[in-house]
Amino acid sequence: MTTTPVDQLVSINSQIVEYLEVLLALGGVLALAYVLLRMGLPRMMGVRTQGRGPIQIVSRHALTPKHTLYLVKVGSQVSLVASWESGVTFLTAISAENVDDMAEAQRATATSLTDASLLPWRRNREK
Repeated sequence: MTTTPVDQLVSINSQIVEYLEVLLALGGVLALAYVLLRMGLPRMMGVRTQGRGPIQIVSRHALTPKHTLYLVKVGSQVSLVASWESGVTFLTAISAENVDDMAEAQRATATSLTDASLLPWRRNREK
């Protein structure tokens, strides 16, 4: 049985249509994954975007899975607050200057940790 040019053209067109269908399905899956990672994951992990209101969580530190310390800024006041499974308690007020100093120290620590000279595997290569 011989194939005619019309049959070959129809075969090529159906392959192109199948290819486009696969690309469309892949695009849909990627769009769905993007939406889930962008919106769904932060909600599942309890991460909230910082609102424009007067209350902001400056920092969060988990002591145990059920015990957490928060630095909370309300207006110009900063407070250290502890939370646990059965409640929340105010620990102390912290001056805004101390919070700024802590933020600078944290940034300095973050940049020093990325310094190549501190990484042991990089030190070994440089020798």
